[in-house]
Amino acid sequence: MAKKTIWMAAAILLCAPSVARPEPQAATPPLTFQAALDLAASRNLGLAAARRQRAIREAQVRVARQWANPELGFEATEDTPHENLTISLPIEIGGQRGRRIALAKEELTLADLDERTEMRVLRRNLRQAFYGLLAADERQRLAGEVQALAERARQVAQTLFDEGAAPRLDVLQADLGFARAQADFELARASRASALADLNAVLNQPPGEIVAVTGDLADAPPAIDFPRAITLATASNIELLGADREAAVEQRRLSLLRADRIPTPSFTFGLPMNAPEEFDVGKSIGITMTIPLFSRNQGEIAGSHATIDQIRAKRDAARRVVESEVFGALARIDAQRRQVDSYRNRIIPAATELTTLAEESYKLGRSSVLALLDAQRSLRDVKREYLQALLDFQTALADLEEVIGGPIQ
Repeated sequence: MAKKTIWMAAAILLCAPSVARPEPQAATPPLTFQAALDLAASRNLGLAAARRQRAIREAQVRVARQWANPELGFEATEDTPHENLTISLPIEIGGQRGRRIALAKEELTLADLDERTEMRVLRRNLRQAFYGLLAADERQRLAGEVQALAERARQVAQTLFDEGAAPRLDVLQADLGFARAQADFELARASRASALADLNAVLNQPPGEIVAVTGDLADAPPAIDFPRAITLATASNIELLGADREAAVEQRRLSLLRADRIPTPSFTFGLPMNAPEEFDVGKSIGITMTIPLFSRNQGEIAGSHATIDQIRAKRDAARRVVESEVFGALARIDAQRRQVDSYRNRIIPAATELTTLAEESYKLGRSSVLALLDAQRSLRDVKREYLQALLDFQTALADLEEVIGGPIQ
């Protein structure tokens, strides 16, 4: 009778249907990370706002290209001549207009920097949301498998109890294990909904929009060494590029300040009229200019020099910070990669084998259901830790991309 009962329990373990499955995915083709990035870049509101900043700076270039307007004056007096019509035209002879245009064009390059700053934020947020949803899918699938195993274990425990081959304690332990598995599955499903809302937010979609993603949590660009990473960061880091651009803008502003020391003459042409017994309409010509005797932009030029020195010092400090952040990010990536490999190649296979042995032992009546449930929970915990290690790996990659200021190439 005991052997018959054991074989019946084994049949239930092998043939009982799974009781939980992940929710169905969207009918649309699943998104890869690159496809999601392209979609987010085309919809992201912050990026769109940064792109509109270019139009504002282009308008400033048009302002810099404008010529000064002439001044028209008319005067009527009791003295002779009784009327006088004048027109004045300032003419810049120190190249101020050309330097204003150069300054505006240099400031225009800041628009590209604004866009790259938003793109850096978008790439980081998308990497975390995209791989967060992949991890949530895996957690839900894992929770479904654990729930199915717990249900089969509960059925076996009940069958053995009914046959008198197992104590009531096994049934209670199996029921408790199934209740925990159910709660874990519901939590995994809710967590996936939250992860989906996070991805939709980055994609600028309604939070409940159904999105399917495809990829591997272990996806990563080719590994790079420290010198290569520093080279990329020097060319793309937002703080370093910003300091370079600010220094270039201030150099242009300094050049304009120096040009403004050259006075701008204003040529005046006049038509004096109605001078009885002398002339009806005469003519006059004149020139006026400010003599740079006391103020020659000395303070402004000194301030510009100081600003350039400050920007260069800030850039040197920023480069040192970037070097430290790149070194730390590479170290974290290497550590996370080793941890992922350890879980994939050693820890998960060992936990899986232990669970298989526990199941076989329970089928043969050599151990209690508690040992089986403990082995199942251990395997579940190990797989959860593996998923977290993969997420930490992606976070480390996001940290490196953020420091570099662009994709890792």
